[in-house]
Amino acid sequence: MFKLVAVCFFAVLAVAAAKPGILAAAPLAYTAPAVVGSAAYVAPYASSFTAHSVAHSAAFPAAYTAAYTAPFAAPYAAAYTAPIAAPYAAAYTSPLAYSSPYVARPYAAPLLLKK
Repeated sequence: MFKLVAVCFFAVLAVAAAKPGILAAAPLAYTAPAVVGSAAYVAPYASSFTAHSVAHSAAFPAAYTAAYTAPFAAPYAAAYTAPIAAPYAAAYTSPLAYSSPYVARPYAAPLLLKK
């Protein structure tokens, strides 16, 4: 009986590893970037307490600074980038809207119904 349970367990494990979307409503490809913190340089003679405090102290000022500067920096950034980015965005998006009807016209009716 143990062999049957072990075989079934490994079969389910293999299916979950091969296609994770079957068991859960998860995408088959992981599209979001992994958030990995890089370790700060720690001298070989430093203790683990020092290494832990140094590695964790660098992230907190950045989080606090981003929270306070975002409301002030956003209006200025939008004022300077909008006039520059608008012509480029319009140039790349408008041809797609006008080219799609012309591509579909020759294939609108089957060849047998044309006179």
